[in-house]
Amino acid sequence: MKSPPELWELLEDELQLRDWSARLCKGADQVEILDSEKGRSLVWRCDGVRSATVEVSLGEKGFGTQVAIWAEAEEGLRKPVLDEVLDELAEPQRRPFSAV
Repeated sequence: MKSPPELWELLEDELQLRDWSARLCKGADQVEILDSEKGRSLVWRCDGVRSATVEVSLGEKGFGTQVAIWAEAEEGLRKPVLDEVLDELAEPQRRPFSAV
């Protein structure tokens, strides 16, 4: 399980946002940040074959983190991709070992 700072690090990663946007909007490589509340929520828009506005919110829940994702598309929202994004946020990140 990831902490809110670990999740926020993923959400702030521009390459990660571009990847999610490309999958959600079929080919979009431009990401427009519409709103950001550091450590709590991020709203962005992607335009491609489809256009969508996506919001990811983070909140504390017991000993874990509650992640909510919301998206609105002009047509044909790719719901399975939203599930994939949630899965990617939930899975542990593999980080290489570093020499100290």
